[in-house]
Amino acid sequence: MNKFKVIDLFAGAGGLSAGFEQTGCFEVVAAVEIDKNARKTYKENHNSLKEQYFFENIKDIKEDQIRDLRKIGVNIVIGGPPCQGFSNANRQRNTLVSTNNQLVKEYISIIEKLKPKAFVMENVNTMDSDKHKFFKTKNEDTYLTEELMVEVRNETIVIGSKTALTETLINFLNNGGWEESFMINGEIFSKLNAFTKQKDILGYISKETNLRYFSKLITKWDTIHSSYWCNEYKEVWLGLGDQLESLIEGNQSIEFIDNLRHILEVQKILMKFKEILDNNVHYQNLSSKNDSIIIDVQTYNVFEYVKKRLKSLGYKINEDDEFILNAVNFGVPQQRKRLFIVGAKEGLIEEGQKVTLPEPVLTDEKNFIKIADAIKDLELITTSTNTDTLPPSYKNNYISQRDNRLFEYFKEGNKGFVYNHVRTETREIALKRFRTLRPGQNFHDLDEKLKSTYTDYSRTQNTVYKRLSYDSVSGTVLNVRKSMWIHPSLDRAVTIREAARLQSFQDRFIFKGTKDAQYQQVGNAVPPLLARFVAESILKALGEKPKMNAVDIINNKLEETVV
Repeated sequence: MNKFKVIDLFAGAGGLSAGFEQTGCFEVVAAVEIDKNARKTYKENHNSLKEQYFFENIKDIKEDQIRDLRKIGVNIVIGGPPCQGFSNANRQRNTLVSTNNQLVKEYISIIEKLKPKAFVMENVNTMDSDKHKFFKTKNEDTYLTEELMVEVRNETIVIGSKTALTETLINFLNNGGWEESFMINGEIFSKLNAFTKQKDILGYISKETNLRYFSKLITKWDTIHSSYWCNEYKEVWLGLGDQLESLIEGNQSIEFIDNLRHILEVQKILMKFKEILDNNVHYQNLSSKNDSIIIDVQTYNVFEYVKKRLKSLGYKINEDDEFILNAVNFGVPQQRKRLFIVGAKEGLIEEGQKVTLPEPVLTDEKNFIKIADAIKDLELITTSTNTDTLPPSYKNNYISQRDNRLFEYFKEGNKGFVYNHVRTETREIALKRFRTLRPGQNFHDLDEKLKSTYTDYSRTQNTVYKRLSYDSVSGTVLNVRKSMWIHPSLDRAVTIREAARLQSFQDRFIFKGTKDAQYQQVGNAVPPLLARFVAESILKALGEKPKMNAVDIINNKLEETVV
């Protein structure tokens, strides 16, 4: 068979596409990724990718480029559009309408225009919850309710807190009195908002960088607003400037924080109101209730919309499934749950055939692939703290694990070098913590004196300073540098390559960019081995078979590779 040609949207480092290409039935010729470091990694590992079809932003793809993609035979769409949950309880958010959620619609738009044979959408496992929602816009009325039959809900959203100024602001905005010039820019807002988090205001402003910034800001204070929405606000703003100047001179102002909170609350409401206008959100008038400023909107569930929208485009999807896959059930040495929607054109599926996700292969915990299977063979290989260091060789350095079901899988196609075996540098306090913790323990198991650098260590997550255990599976791999994960038997941080192994990346997959960026790319990725199983479910729906079944890797039937 000819290989299916793939476009990978929101591609990241390329974990999802790596799994697809491992089947031998897919080749990536186009992709979208905005992060500069992830782009370097993706390009390094996908030789079939065509430079002219490696887009930075999904919105950059024009109609003529869609036609070109069709001409070169792109017939599979894969990717994981960002999807952010919304909680009305989180009043500290400065944004209301998640631009990330809009990217879900951009993903579907590519499917609508490109008309591929099949697609895979990967996402957070909570995508099907009520927290993931779209705000109904003014032009969606009949399409949503009559054509897609999506349930639209009336909802009251809190967009601010009541202050002496906000009542006047509500009336002003409800009467159409809106201008963007009423807002201060984001940087100034952020700098002023930082004051509200300080215990020592004078100490904060006396820091050299802060003193320099606010001294310069105060010289143009009267011109920061080009216009004011009311005289009362103007008086508070100008008075705040005088109080800030007094702080700069080293004099504490009793009224400063109170007045600042009034200003910031107005600005937060203006920010959210601007989002509503910019996104054409259908809303009812602003009002106040108890201590809150509220607005009545209509919302609908992202997951319900996605399923019905994709079906309306003529695709049969895995709607009878649970949608959630756990990587550990597919040979990945890690507990990681992700949501998948797979679909294939109805005309390409045999009558009676369903589109389904792969069935779990490993269901008994004692049969899970363990951390030792993933990284123990690297234990004797020298690590580096510098990404520019030449990669060490496997030869005469690795610990042989011929009974390890993933041993040959990891080394398949590799030229005998351990790339990205790079770790974060270890400070003295961190090394003391490393030496104290035993496998399975974390920050909370430390002696109190070793927690002293944390302001409120009771809030530290259990994954921080986690020493891994060879005999168990890993928790969800995020950015293990930030979490300070510790090697199971050595007093050092987990390397980028070891984290990549926990994610089931083969050793031939090379990460590029800064050290921090490489750790982040690994943590953001879809485990390639899990993706390989999902790719096989697409092949099954289209009546094709992989060159080798992924289950045979776990059953140790992969041909031995020489390293």
